[in-house]
Amino acid sequence: MNVSSVAGLSANPVLEQSAVRPDALGGLADKFSRLMEQQPPAPVPNDSTTGASSPISHFVGSQEALMRQSFDAVRDFSAQAPAMNPQELAARHIELNYQLAMVQVQFNAGVYISQSSKNGLQTLMKNQ
Repeated sequence: MNVSSVAGLSANPVLEQSAVRPDALGGLADKFSRLMEQQPPAPVPNDSTTGASSPISHFVGSQEALMRQSFDAVRDFSAQAPAMNPQELAARHIELNYQLAMVQVQFNAGVYISQSSKNGLQTLMKNQ
């Protein structure tokens, strides 16, 4: 490695070159400035009249439906349990435990995502 060739380089030409804006970048900077000056379009309200649902409302709706299914399955199991033999009882019990565990995992994942989003927005707002 030849250190003497690096040491002989003056910093002034490098600094002068770094201060010059390339032509392509100038056009992009102007376009960015124009876009920043424009008002963003008003957000569309998310209500039942528009017919469109957000990903969050879709997720919450599907989780609610899944939870209702699980509760209905537990009620059905409670009603049918006295007529079941021990093998059926054990099999149905294991199936319900698995179903409830999956509901809990999905619920916890949703809570984790929403809390992470909230924390990210709080950090963003603090840094503004």
